[in-house]
This record gives sequence, structure tokens and C-alpha cells, in this order.
Amino acid sequence: MAKEILYGYKMTHDTGFAPNPYHGVLTLATCKPLIRKCAKEGYWISGWTSNEVQGKEQAYHFTDETQKLIYLAKVSKVISFKEYWEKYPLKRPAELDSFKEEKECRKSCGNTVITNSSEISLCGDNIYKPINDSDFEQIENIHHGPNCKEHDLSGEHVLVCDEFYYFGVESAISVKKNDVVHRWKKFSTEDEQKIIEFVTKNYSKGRNPKKK
Repeated sequence: MAKEILYGYKMTHDTGFAPNPYHGVLTLATCKPLIRKCAKEGYWISGWTSNEVQGKEQAYHFTDETQKLIYLAKVSKVISFKEYWEKYPLKRPAELDSFKEEKECRKSCGNTVITNSSEISLCGDNIYKPINDSDFEQIENIHHGPNCKEHDLSGEHVLVCDEFYYFGVESAISVKKNDVVHRWKKFSTEDEQKIIEFVTKNYSKGRNPKKK
């Protein structure tokens, strides 16, 4: 049995965009380019609270001592942006013309608050349409502006996770571990086994996992 590998990183935003947990599969297509660049099928990815996490409707506050798990996901596919665009049309963002008044710029990357959290289509992270073999057009969206394009694409890959446990910052859970996650890290064997086993044995899969 192959050794499991778990990466973790701090999340400052959890608005349904990165990661995107909708349409039955969790995807990480923007942000964390170093993780996306090196992750392989079978790796686990986890998102943890930072001191302040902007949710869909409000900000949530934590400390290092109260750091919680927002999601855990197992990478089932590592694909190109071109393949992502072609095979996952449901993950593309909605047309923005009717939502202009809902935009609220937050920081240089254009992160925004979604005033109506039920509008899943606004969270689409499939925002890079192939122009040719080496370039992409960024589709207008309420999360990442043109200044994020180079950063996003530097990750080279999109991570697709069929098995995932997405609690969301609103319902993030406490999980015992030896170290606080600072920005991002690869967990030790002891911690990765402890974290993965705790979540997979105690919670159902998917969005808003139920305790078993």
C-alpha cells in the first residue's frame, strides 16, 4: 500500500471559489500554485483556518490555538487547464452582467463576498478558456481579476477530488495535530495518518459532512 501524503494550507477566504466544492466534485484550480504543481493522484489536500477567514457572508476569526479544518480532499485527477475547460463546463462561472451590483472588491486579487450564497454558479473556478496551446483567456468572474492570471496559471494543473469532506468555514471542525499550519506545509507521517483517519472514519463524504 502506497504511503499517503497530506498537504495543508491556511485559507484566508472560503467563498466557494477556491476550493470549489460544487457539482459533486471538489476542485482546486486557482490559488496555491505550488501545491497544484507538485500534487499527484492519491495525495490529500487540506485547508485550515487562518486568523481571519472571509466566508460567504461574513468574516470568521480564529487563533493558532483554535485552528480548524475547513476541508479535506483526496486528489483523484491532476489535469491541465485545457482539459478542465473542456470536461467540466458546470464549473465555469455565470455570466456577470446581471450581477454587477453585487461585486465588492477585496484586496488586490479581487476576492469578493457573495451576498447570496445560494448562487453556486457565481463560484465557478473554471475561469481560463484556452486560446491556443500556450495561452488562456480569463473569463470575467467576481473572484479573481486579470492580475491573478499569472499566479493562477503558474500552478500548471487543476486538482480534481472525487472524495472530499467540505465543512466550510462556518462549520469548520477541530482536529488534533502536532503543528499549526503556517501558510502551507507537508504533514509528518504521524499527523497525516491522524488527520485522515479522524475525518474519514467519523464523517460522511461531500459538502456539509454528517458525523457518523
